[in-house]
Amino acid sequence: MTITGQPDDVEALAAVSFAGNSEIQHVKVARVAKLAIAAGAAVMLVGLYIGTKHSFSIGSFAAEQSRVFHLDISETCLHGTEPPPVFEAREGDHVALAVTSLYPGALYLHGLETEVNIAPGAETTVTFTAEHAGRFYLHLHGKDEDHAHIELAVLEVTPR
Repeated sequence: MTITGQPDDVEALAAVSFAGNSEIQHVKVARVAKLAIAAGAAVMLVGLYIGTKHSFSIGSFAAEQSRVFHLDISETCLHGTEPPPVFEAREGDHVALAVTSLYPGALYLHGLETEVNIAPGAETTVTFTAEHAGRFYLHLHGKDEDHAHIELAVLEVTPR
């Protein structure tokens, strides 16, 4: 039986099928190529982002900030049962250290060579601009032997 307009031999049918498959495969290859190009571009963009993130971080262009740190000089602080806190600032930041103490003495910031007398029960505030990067130690220079030279905190100033 022969259907009008249709090839009746197997070879002609195979030729038509093969031509159709070739066209479909060409479309599939084109899609895969487009996906490969898009994936490659995405990988390159991610690489560029990661590579430049540390070099050109937004924080490095940030303006100076005011930073206020509170320190309570108590028994826990004086006897070393807790590690001294680390306060963080950046070069150019305006820093205020607000300190209350149970003991009289002098608050001394090594590296900045700043010393301020403190009275028990009163809050004393030391203000300055963090002009240099570095690690600065805050000590209590007490009036008696037990509190002669005690590390209270550390100020870490990172470069801009």
